[in-house]
Amino acid sequence: MVAGLAVAIKPRYAAYIVAAWLAGIVINLLTYSGYYDMALRDFGLTLGALTLARLASVYDPPGFRFGEKL
Repeated sequence: MVAGLAVAIKPRYAAYIVAAWLAGIVINLLTYSGYYDMALRDFGLTLGALTLARLASVYDPPGFRFGEKL
């Protein structure tokens, strides 16, 4: 829940944290046999978090406050 709130408040930085967290989960799942489907799902979520971080670098510039217009 904390990660979701952080992404909602400041996606420019928090999305990278979530992506790293998901990458750790993917690596952990790959070490066990039979969890490859969940590892693939979490890999897709990792790519989504990285995409959000890249988009936020454009649409959430440093110093931008929530609710301001660009």
